[in-house]
Amino acid sequence: MMGIRKIIQLPDRLWRRLHTQGLILLYHRVATLDTDPQLLSVTPDHFAEHLEYLSEHYNPISLSELFQALKAGKIPDKSVVITFDDGYADNLWNAKPLLEKHGIPATVFVTSGSVGSDREFWWDDLERLLLLPDELPDQLELTIKGEKWNWDLTGGTANRPGQGYETNLKSWDVTMASDPGPQYTLYRDLHRHLKPLPYEQRESILSTLAQWAGASKIGRETHRPLTLNELRELDRGGLIEIGAHTITHTMLSMQPVHVQKEEIIQSKESLEEILGHKVKSFSYPFGGRADFNRKTIEIVKEAGITTACANYGSTLIRNADPYRLPRALVRDWDIEVFSSRMKEWFDE
Repeated sequence: MMGIRKIIQLPDRLWRRLHTQGLILLYHRVATLDTDPQLLSVTPDHFAEHLEYLSEHYNPISLSELFQALKAGKIPDKSVVITFDDGYADNLWNAKPLLEKHGIPATVFVTSGSVGSDREFWWDDLERLLLLPDELPDQLELTIKGEKWNWDLTGGTANRPGQGYETNLKSWDVTMASDPGPQYTLYRDLHRHLKPLPYEQRESILSTLAQWAGASKIGRETHRPLTLNELRELDRGGLIEIGAHTITHTMLSMQPVHVQKEEIIQSKESLEEILGHKVKSFSYPFGGRADFNRKTIEIVKEAGITTACANYGSTLIRNADPYRLPRALVRDWDIEVFSSRMKEWFDE
């Protein structure tokens, strides 16, 4: 059976090998964290290993170079583009020095409304408010889009300090099938509810949660976004390109057209004002096929953006749509896993 399956798959594998020419990698953070429920961070040691492997076995190029190659109809063989989403401060302090050491370019897509903020990105705020406190009230009631929701957190004390709480939190992430306590289930539920909401509604719920949990709205130093000066420093030198990533990291497909226009155009213009030069690239928040739509792409084009990245698929071919560029999500993999994934993506 295995032999027959390989024969059946051979035409597809051969086509991919003949046509696959490039890959865009998607990172978010380079940092060593105690907890990372969304699996967004890669440690500096692992990131350094990734860069060394790419420099030895592949052809790292910038997103601008990839765009020119797409226009010419020929992507240099084994081309790899590195991108980051969101705009965490560690992109400057941890990622940029390693990129400079290896001479590898990258693009950082920045959520413009978070630049200089003392708040965390909303998914980090959820972790801070729901998973980190020693104690939480036993009941939570929220009204979301006119509907009342209730959560019972009684029974969650078994997962608090001194009773295995820290172990659960450090080892748990959203890819796991089960939750070690009710606050983890609450975290999942609210992440799902908040993702499609407009910014104002999302912020109102987060404010309510902070008051309910007895927590400050000010975020952790380890999870902060870039400041204005840090953004300019990240941009300095030409190795790192800055792209737009909306104002508030909203799910664009769920917003009316006028909100989409504001989120896309004003994010681009705000970054241009800060940096003093044009911003030509964009990445769709969340980036799945359901997270943006045809109108989103029209607005991106009208804004003068030349390339837009998604968060699905993997390798590129020479006739790839520059407004639906696929990317491969990278996790905190050691070099053995990373090299194996690279070979799979390039079908080597």
